[in-house]
Amino acid sequence: MYERPPERDDLDALLDPLIRFAQEMLRKRGAFYPFGDVMTIDGEVTLTAADPGTDHPPTEEMMDLLLAGMRTQAAAGQIRAAGLCYDVRIRDRDGNATDAIAVSLEHKAGDTARVLMPYSKGRFRGLKFGDIAAERAERRVFDVE
Repeated sequence: MYERPPERDDLDALLDPLIRFAQEMLRKRGAFYPFGDVMTIDGEVTLTAADPGTDHPPTEEMMDLLLAGMRTQAAAGQIRAAGLCYDVRIRDRDGNATDAIAVSLEHKAGDTARVLMPYSKGRFRGLKFGDIAAERAERRVFDVE
């Protein structure tokens, strides 16, 4: 029988605010810059963003800044979990390219996940969000040199 790792509850607590905020930004602005959230040692979840100081910064630059900040907090023992949310293009089941909200989650205890939620922008219907899928992710915040 499968036993759910105890840190999975922490990752679930990070996932919901990230998905909801990304959906809100897509509805209001049609796009979003990468952003994240962290869970403190005490279990408090806080959204986080990076400001590279330029208009329309590249996605990779934003993600690098966010990850650097999270690594600093992790090294200082201030957080126990981190999540990074960004926009990607993926292939759907039929092989067609589609947009997706991607969330990379990581716990200091070792659990990781990459969650994908496909979405499409309808001409008249607004946004349509697909089913969430999850896979293992690489570690980029905790114990990374």
